[in-house]
Amino acid sequence: METLLIDVPVPSMGATVNELTVIDLLVSPGARITKGQKLAELESDKSVFDFESPCDGTIIAVQGRAGDIVPSGAPFLRIETTDGSLKHLEVKDTGSRKPDIDDRTPESGNRKPDTGNGGSESASPVTSAAVTISVSAPSDLLSGLRSPLSALQWTPRAVKLAQEAGLDYTAITDIPATGPGGRISGDDVAKYLAARAPAAVPIASPRLTPSTDGFQPFDEETVCIAGIGFAVPDNIRPNSEILKAFPEMTEAEIVKLTGIQERRYALEDETATHLAAIAVQHALARARVHVGEIDGIIMATLLPDQPVPSAASGLARHLGIKTALAFDLNAACAGWLYALEVGRALMRAGTAHRLLVVTAELLSRITNPNDQSTAFLFGDGAGAAVLVDAAGGHRLNRMNLSGDASFFDAIQRSGGGAMRLVPQPNGDDLHDFYLQMNGPVVFKNAVIAFANQIEQTLRRHRLKPEDVQWVVPHQANERILKAVSKRVGISFDRFVVTLGKYGNTSAASVSMALGWAAEEGIFHDGDKIVCCAVGAGFTYAGGLLRW
Repeated sequence: METLLIDVPVPSMGATVNELTVIDLLVSPGARITKGQKLAELESDKSVFDFESPCDGTIIAVQGRAGDIVPSGAPFLRIETTDGSLKHLEVKDTGSRKPDIDDRTPESGNRKPDTGNGGSESASPVTSAAVTISVSAPSDLLSGLRSPLSALQWTPRAVKLAQEAGLDYTAITDIPATGPGGRISGDDVAKYLAARAPAAVPIASPRLTPSTDGFQPFDEETVCIAGIGFAVPDNIRPNSEILKAFPEMTEAEIVKLTGIQERRYALEDETATHLAAIAVQHALARARVHVGEIDGIIMATLLPDQPVPSAASGLARHLGIKTALAFDLNAACAGWLYALEVGRALMRAGTAHRLLVVTAELLSRITNPNDQSTAFLFGDGAGAAVLVDAAGGHRLNRMNLSGDASFFDAIQRSGGGAMRLVPQPNGDDLHDFYLQMNGPVVFKNAVIAFANQIEQTLRRHRLKPEDVQWVVPHQANERILKAVSKRVGISFDRFVVTLGKYGNTSAASVSMALGWAAEEGIFHDGDKIVCCAVGAGFTYAGGLLRW
């Protein structure tokens, strides 16, 4: 039987779709495959589909990697097969030459869709030509407590809550696990206990002691993060409630597309300032710093309670701080990391000595409940960090900040500013006062942008992927984060992901994920943590935190 060497192309998804994003690759060169076997997962606009093998055979080469934007019709997989029905895909030149997709320049291999802006490549692009991929199952590189009977891993906070309730955590086998890497988290234990008792179960917050492992405080211009805290409204908004406006969709579809199961919505009488103050109180308690010692507040938000004065000033008044410097900044989803870098710079310059870097977002107030592309994404929350000019503690390195304004229109809320303070009386432009997003453009570029920030951080600190214990990303979309994980070679179980329960909270999401992980006790002294975010504008931020 004749053996053929064929190039299987990226599928065409219709006349209006000329490129797709590689979400996941499930095979590597040398793998034996069968017809109909799932080989990859691809994204086309707002749909996700499985790429299945057209034949039995052996994978010779895989072109591209997770996160790559590949043109329809370009060679994707090289397969050795005896299936004569695919002879039309046979590679005539069977020498050492790889498929033509390898001839692309790095820029064309990861080019951006035409947004009509005639923009250039993103600032500090780090793209690469197609490469042969080797996919291996993620290894358990995380530390954790394992129950011998159930083989489940528990976070320290989860163990503490179970023991405080008088339970032997090693004997529990019927508890859902939603923490990183399939760990049982403190939130899981709280729900487990609440389901078995009428009274609410208090959630303890362990106090953290800053590490003193010899890491020099002023090496690489670092500053100390003495404490981190977060806060969310009590009001839970599950997918089932939002789906009432979209009867043609299912909860399974929403979870598959976004990874989000629920989010928190502030009640009418709750404010961003109130939520921020709770996060600050948690952070101050962990830092063991009195509010009277604070001499500066930076607030990252895209929706302050009022335009003037600043939200930072309002928070200072709320906390009883009279003489601190206070100002806001808006870098959308990258805002808190931008604020951390500004705070770090102010500390290094001697302008402040005890600084609060805070974020609070009430995105439910500007989310259109009838817009299918955004209604399921956003939630409300707040986070805060206490920066101090002291040795030891958790060391914050310099953040890399950049952006690409050619994507200005990709995520926006054009109403509510000086050009249009209020909607027209007839309501024709009401949609402009809600957040709007070009999902396909955001998705295709976010994967590469997130990966760029992580890879730039690794290079800046001369680290390899295996040197990083955790990645704390902006909580944008689970499919985006999984593709980023594949692209940078850091297993997904080392990503702190909280969007399943809190949704996308814009600038607040990184601070909330850090605060949640700190509360769970999953970070250990010396852990290297990469934080990264991509926000409207586009704005990019990434850097290293050493715990």
